[in-house]
Amino acid sequence: MRTTEPLKFLTPAEVPVLATAFGTPTFIYDLTSLEARYRYFATIPNAFGLTIRYSVKANPNRTILRVFDRFGAHFDVSSVWEARRVIAAGIPASKILMTAQEVSLGWEGLCRQGMQYDAGSISQLKAFGIAFPGADVSLRINPGFGSGLVRKLTSGGSHSSFGLWIDQADEAIELAKRFGLTIGRLHFHIGSGHESTVLEQTVDVALQLCARIPSVQILNLGGGYRIAALQSDPQYDHHAMGERIAARLRDFARAHGRELKLELEPGTALASLAGSLVTRVIDKVDTGAQGYRFLKIDGGLTELMRPSYYGALHPLVTVQADGTLPTESEEVMVSGHCCIAGDSLTPKPGNAEDIQAQPLGMVVPGDFLVVERTGGYAASMSVKNFNSYPEAAEVLRSAHGQYTLIRSRQTFEQMTENEIDATL
Repeated sequence: MRTTEPLKFLTPAEVPVLATAFGTPTFIYDLTSLEARYRYFATIPNAFGLTIRYSVKANPNRTILRVFDRFGAHFDVSSVWEARRVIAAGIPASKILMTAQEVSLGWEGLCRQGMQYDAGSISQLKAFGIAFPGADVSLRINPGFGSGLVRKLTSGGSHSSFGLWIDQADEAIELAKRFGLTIGRLHFHIGSGHESTVLEQTVDVALQLCARIPSVQILNLGGGYRIAALQSDPQYDHHAMGERIAARLRDFARAHGRELKLELEPGTALASLAGSLVTRVIDKVDTGAQGYRFLKIDGGLTELMRPSYYGALHPLVTVQADGTLPTESEEVMVSGHCCIAGDSLTPKPGNAEDIQAQPLGMVVPGDFLVVERTGGYAASMSVKNFNSYPEAAEVLRSAHGQYTLIRSRQTFEQMTENEIDATL
């Protein structure tokens, strides 16, 4: 039988204090945890240099971007809009690499400011060549296989539209020659929550292609690195993985006389465990002797869609209104506040179509439930404003126990300000 989960960085006593000060639901991000996660990845063993690019889609809050910039990170963006957010945070465009499905209006201006461009298709490469003949460019390659926590998160292989298909490499090389482009980087991202053994297989394919393109100086292996969120999760040794990859890069250098620099693009691995979502228990119901008990909270899809989208489990921790942990536990489901049946935080693992009770400390309406692992791919990937619920507040918790509001709770006026009263 599973045991109840612990809080990640908050103390039970802090939970009601935060709820009183900022309301619920509210995201709390922990500065100490963010720095520890960044330092862990920045010190991964490498052969000839390592750059950590924070994946902005994980959490694009301006303060979070500035925090990672201060740590020394560069940035991976998935749209022109994310790039603009990075620049608006006061970060130079030269620290940005854009790898996007849609290259929106204005990308050329961002490249002129120094943003680096990663072409993920023949048409994207051609567009760059026309706009910037003779420039440096990156190529994102689909190696023909992938790995992810679930199929929806696997971005390599024939079912995925991401990147240049590996068999198109020759066409891309010839197109780059036509425009005088220098291919300085190859980029591979095979999926979120991938198996490290599959990533290392990707490195082998990547180095074969690097050998054919003498101008390549950087190998970017994307993100998707697994983390241990639940007590039952295994611990992942990314440093050991880094050493194995470094050995491959040293072998390549001996064979080809080129010392390839490594880039990694963690988002989940840097931000997720540094965030907690504080919610309030608003109801407790059951569906009879043969049914289930449900806790209802004042958050849900409007803050976190991972459980409902692909059956991801998040650690859930209940805290009593007086700031203490419950002494008794029970098996319960947790439902969000949205008026749609799929708003559940207790799916069967990997199966968003079904639910499974979790052991939680016994609480009543008015108590709290903290959803852990919500520093990344939570606020940034929520079903914003469904049922017209406002965006939650976001707070940064400093190493000295101070709390700074870094996004205020959305007002009704902000939610509706760009609606137009049309004359019918």
